[in-house]
Amino acid sequence: MAYTPIISKCKYGNCSKCGAKDTDVVKLGKELFCLACNREIKTKNILSKAAVKQKVRSLGNKQVSEGNYFEAERQALINDLDFVFSRIVRMGAANRNGQCGCYTCTTAKHWSLMQCGHFIKRGNTEIRWSFQNCKPQCKTCNENLEGNLEVYEKRLNAEHKGLPEQLRERAREPYKWSREELKQLLTDLRTRLRIIEIKFNLKIET
Repeated sequence: MAYTPIISKCKYGNCSKCGAKDTDVVKLGKELFCLACNREIKTKNILSKAAVKQKVRSLGNKQVSEGNYFEAERQALINDLDFVFSRIVRMGAANRNGQCGCYTCTTAKHWSLMQCGHFIKRGNTEIRWSFQNCKPQCKTCNENLEGNLEVYEKRLNAEHKGLPEQLRERAREPYKWSREELKQLLTDLRTRLRIIEIKFNLKIET
């Protein structure tokens, strides 16, 4: 019987997601992920698929047509986009210690305790994931003060003259993203988040 060598599923290197050094890693595409991050990625994929199925089941007695399934998939994509985009907004504004300042007041907390505040509310899908429209905010400004919009507008206008009115103008034209557009945007944002997470972890280590 011919001998068939056993090839290890794991390699040894640095994780592209959490930044762990010299550890067991699994190669996914062109990147390496430690075993913990690999499990996290698999879990997220499983949960995402489960969310689509749950959304379909929640349609109740409605006939589960292809159209209903696609709408459920669309909602799952939107949920994923909100999650990834929010992390980019908050982590991208954090300093090397993870501290993030509120855009509309003097509050500063760890980025994980801040929120993604929208100048034009996220119900407007045209600019729901626009970095010009979204900034990190504390819970008080974003929730209790409903965005603290007067201060929000003044600061936007000071940084980019006329931006608040430009955002309002864009918001007047409703837009519905196609599923393919949502998928591509999610791919692009995940790539951007991965870069931020890597740099963030490197800053913490040094």
